[in-house]
Amino acid sequence: MLRKLVTALAVGVLAPPGWAAASDQWDRTKGNCDAVFQNHEAAELPELKYCMGMWEAYRDVVSLNEAQRLFMAKVFNRLYKEGDAETRHVAKNALARLGFAPKAASDEDLDAAKAAAEKKPERKKYRPLTADPGEQKLARTIREQGMKLYKKKDWAGAVERFNEALSHDGQFVQALYDAACCYGLMGDAANAGEYLLRLSDIGSKEALKLIRKARVDKDFEGIRDDPGYKRGCGYARIKVVNGMPADDKDAGEGSVVSLVDMLNSPKLQYKAEPGGDDKHTRDRPHVWYKEHAKNPAYIVAKVIGHPRTRLVKLDWESDWDMIVSWADKVAVNADGERTVKYSLVKKGGGSGAGVDPEKRMDEALREEDKALREPDKYARQATHVLETPDRMANKVDSAKDRVDGTVNTVENVGDKAKALENIGDKFK
Repeated sequence: MLRKLVTALAVGVLAPPGWAAASDQWDRTKGNCDAVFQNHEAAELPELKYCMGMWEAYRDVVSLNEAQRLFMAKVFNRLYKEGDAETRHVAKNALARLGFAPKAASDEDLDAAKAAAEKKPERKKYRPLTADPGEQKLARTIREQGMKLYKKKDWAGAVERFNEALSHDGQFVQALYDAACCYGLMGDAANAGEYLLRLSDIGSKEALKLIRKARVDKDFEGIRDDPGYKRGCGYARIKVVNGMPADDKDAGEGSVVSLVDMLNSPKLQYKAEPGGDDKHTRDRPHVWYKEHAKNPAYIVAKVIGHPRTRLVKLDWESDWDMIVSWADKVAVNADGERTVKYSLVKKGGGSGAGVDPEKRMDEALREEDKALREPDKYARQATHVLETPDRMANKVDSAKDRVDGTVNTVENVGDKAKALENIGDKFK
C-alpha cells in the first residue's frame, strides 16, 4: 500500500484536484503525522516516508511561513539522504514545493527564520481623515446601536457596530474606546491595546482622558496583566516602601503615604499600594521598573521630584510593574527637628519644605501627556536618563560641590578679613 502511494506520487497520479480541498483532506487524514514530523530525527523511516506521502497528497503549503518551511525542509532532507530512489524523488519534489533544493537546513537557519517570523512589523500610526458633519452624525447613530448590544453583553455584535461607526468617523474617540472595552471583555488584549494606542495617536484631551480611564475601567479587568494593554494605557501596579533608616522611619512614612495618594489620584490613576519597609536602607529614592513600565517609571520620578532619584530595571520575578523605595537624607534644623529636604508631605503638614501635591501632579500630568501621545519617542528620550541614572545624580552632586566650594571660599575670605581687623586692633 505504502509503496503504491509513494510510486503514485512519484509519477503524479495523486495530484490533488484543488489545494483548498486538499487542506481540509490533510486535517482529516493526517493522523499522527504532525507528531511524527515534530520528532523526525527519531522517527522510523517507513513511518516518516508514509507521512511525507500524505503531506504531498493533501497538504497546501501556500500559507506556511519561512520558519515552518525550513522545519519541513529538514524533515524531507532526511528522507532525501536516507531513502531509496523513489523516496528521494518524492522528497525532492516536496522540497521544491517548499522552495528548497535538496540541502540540509541548519539549526542556525531555522533559528534565524523563527526570529524573523516572530519579529513584529513596526506599528503604523493611526491617522484618520476628518469626517464631514453628515458622516459624524451617522457614526454617532451607529454607536448608539452598538451600546444597546453592549448592555446586552453581546460584545462581538457591539464591537462590530463600533468599528462600523469608526468607518464613517475615524476620529470618533468614544467609539474607539468602546471598541477597546469590548475587546478587553472578550479577552482580546492585542486589539484592546491597539485601540488604546489609536487614542494616543489622536492625542486630544478627550482621548488622553479616556486612556487614563482604561487604567481603572472594569472592562479591562481580564487583561490587566497583558504588557500590550499596559503599554497602551500606561497602567502600572506600583508598590511603595519606606527606605529610611530605622531611627527615621517616621520622617519618611508621611512621604510614602502622600506618594501613594498622588499616584492613585483621579488625575494620574495608577495602581499604587504601600508595601511596608524596605529591607535595605536608602539615602535617596529608588525606582525599579519592568521594561513595559519604562515611561510610567520616568513619570513617577517626576512626581517624586528628588534630583537624585535612581531608576533601575527590575531584574527579578515580581507581580509589580514598579517598586518604589522612598528615602532622603535627614538633617537637623536649628530647633533640633529632624527634617528631609524633598518631603512629599504637603506644606504645613509635616517636617521639611514639603510640596504642593496638586501642583506636582499637574506637572506630572503634562509630562505624561507627552508620553501618551508619542510613547515610542518618549521612551527613546527617557532611555538615556533611565539607563544612566547616576549621571544625573553626579551632575547634581558636582553642582552642589561647586556651590559648597564657593561658600567655603567666601567664608575663608571673611575669616581672613576678620584676622586683618584683629591685627589692626592690636596696632591701635
